[in-house]
Amino acid sequence: MGDGHRQPAPRVHDRGPGPGDTASLPYFTVADLPATLERVRELGGSVIHPGERWAVCRDSEGSPFALAAAPVPAVRGAIT
Repeated sequence: MGDGHRQPAPRVHDRGPGPGDTASLPYFTVADLPATLERVRELGGSVIHPGERWAVCRDSEGSPFALAAAPVPAVRGAIT
């Protein structure tokens, strides 16, 4: 994009060994998962499996994809 914003690079979650794992699933890391899920709905998509860190969705054409919440950066000097 020409406005200086970087688009997150899509990744692909590999197929698993289970009987329901018939395809790989593209996913995108997002900074604000709840807001992004709302945007998916606004744009005509649907949220199939919501979660706190991951969500599986379908776009307005029915294609599945997932969203992953970006990891919270560690604060230097924080006591854990």
